Amino acid sequence: NLTNPYYVMLLQGIESRAAEKGFGIFVCNTQRDLKMEERYLKMIPGMNPQGLIYMCNPSQCFMDRVEELSKRIPVVVVNNQNEKLNVDVVDLDNSKLGRLMARHLLELGHRDVGYIAPPLTVRQKQRSKRVEGFLKEFQKAGLDGHVVIKAADEQMDKDIPGIDSEYRIGYDLTKELLWEHPELTAIVGLNDMIAFGIMDALHDAKYKVPGDMSVMGCDNTLFAKVKEVSLTTIEHFVIYKGMDACD
Repeated sequence: NLTNPYYVMLLQGIESRAAEKGFGIFVCNTQRDLKMEERYLKMIPGMNPQGLIYMCNPSQCFMDRVEELSKRIPVVVVNNQNEKLNVDVVDLDNSKLGRLMARHLLELGHRDVGYIAPPLTVRQKQRSKRVEGFLKEFQKAGLDGHVVIKAADEQMDKDIPGIDSEYRIGYDLTKELLWEHPELTAIVGLNDMIAFGIMDALHDAKYKVPGDMSVMGCDNTLFAKVKEVSLTTIEHFVIYKGMDACD
């Protein structure tokens, strides 16, 4: 879903490496919609490409088709290793990302923290791993039960997302958290887009960031660096993941 700058950065890495090597790129933006994904998969053989990069995990129902394609052309998935799919993967230790985020907040003295995530579906296993890593770090610090996990409804991944779907998750679920858990001193977004929604919800509720509430994201997208935003975020070199996939 190219409305999230993470995927634009990933694409930038793929395209820059491809151009270096004399290849061109066709982008198929599925918007996480099954019908769109199927349509593009059907088009691939007719386009006769020299390789295929999946910028997210293939849907469960298309695993066989993707594996069949991988017997004819190189196929790489950028996300997380799926034991059921026998193709090459550019993987990331999402559990470690979660641990880094938790450690940073613990070092700042936070004890009661909210964590907002998109739907924690089987397909998007990397989301759950990031949350698990975060929780484990708090458990290690003897603060089991001090993290409130707020995940969006699974339907969000089944519908075609709106242009601001992840931002909207951050915004709406922060409003709920503030109402239900006034003791929180920090709220974490699974990614930067969610964190931007968190910040705006806090602003509208008259909270000062970071004075009244700390906010943290992950991906280090372009907007995180904007002075008025200045979001604390985790850098995991998204552009290099794209280059690795292309290599």
